[in-house]
Amino acid sequence: MTFTVMVAVAVIVASLFEILPTFLIRSNVPTIASVKPYTPLELAGRDVYIREGCFNCHSQMIRPLRYETDRYGEYSKPGEFVYDHPFLWGSRRIGPDLAREGGKYPDLWHVRHMRQPRDIAPQSIMPAYPWMLTNTLDFNGIQRKVDVMAMLGVPYGDALTNAPAMARAQADSISAAIVASGGPSDLADKEIVALVAYLQRLGRDVSAPGAVSAAGGP
Repeated sequence: MTFTVMVAVAVIVASLFEILPTFLIRSNVPTIASVKPYTPLELAGRDVYIREGCFNCHSQMIRPLRYETDRYGEYSKPGEFVYDHPFLWGSRRIGPDLAREGGKYPDLWHVRHMRQPRDIAPQSIMPAYPWMLTNTLDFNGIQRKVDVMAMLGVPYGDALTNAPAMARAQADSISAAIVASGGPSDLADKEIVALVAYLQRLGRDVSAPGAVSAAGGP
């Protein structure tokens, strides 16, 4: 066995000793009781977010530093991300951090912002994503997304057998809210509604009244 191979084997073995405990010992992963899995529609919206590369410009992690919490809100906790596969912490902030984006703006604001950011902020350098308002969402494909997350340990309940119907119901609700705010009426089956569902979920579990920490603390 050559020296190079021996070094490679040593590195692999050492890495396994370091990584395996994080998978085998649940107490190593702090959880927060109020943090729940994404709904089927939110999960689909997260995939749209990943597809469009939003994480390249927007982080989803607020560091425990005064100038960060003053601007973006409560600092991020490890337990917030237990159902995120993959994590979307990001490493750049060309745009603002989105860890606490949920509920910050109405649904229609997000629709208009994605269609043309400069309609909302004239100095914005963010690109427009008008196709999200016309691309039809593959509701039937959402079941597979849920199934994959379940294989990774995400505790889904009814969504394991009813994800498309659950997604459609939430999409109809968001679409109705958009229409009630004066927005377009033809978005119930479009990708933008899934993205809105995802963005409106970010950070809300830990900010909900009565949020309780468990198994390792906040």
